[in-house]
Amino acid sequence: MADELRALIRELLSEEIAALRAEMRGAVQEERVRVGTAAELTEFARSVVRRASDPNFAAALREGQVLFLPEPSPGPAILPPARALSPVTASTIVTTVPAKAPELMKPLITERDISAVPEGERRLRISKTSRLTPLASDEARRRSITIERSAK
Repeated sequence: MADELRALIRELLSEEIAALRAEMRGAVQEERVRVGTAAELTEFARSVVRRASDPNFAAALREGQVLFLPEPSPGPAILPPARALSPVTASTIVTTVPAKAPELMKPLITERDISAVPEGERRLRISKTSRLTPLASDEARRRSITIERSAK
């Protein structure tokens, strides 16, 4: 029991120390992207989706620590001739309200907290300042739960 408690304390301390170091650095990571064509834009979007499966990247992106800057174009953009849009496409705006996600407003989210999220739930909202233990992150990834930070 004592060894388990020591291991948990070590884990929590190492996570918090790493988070504090990252905050102290506070550097924004800038990435240049080329999005001059529809194909390049689509490839960029796919790369962001692939990288978002990494909780560290997703958290940095949400917190504004990753900044995407367009690469300067070599010359003036030549736009293709405009295609006529059907009236439905030109005037229809579709908006959706996301389904309510369960919320955990605790300072520290553990594996047990993630395990308590109902089966089939794909999103979990936590407070802006909450920290996740490594096991909690692993459990969320295993269950394909997306962690969203609230503005609070």
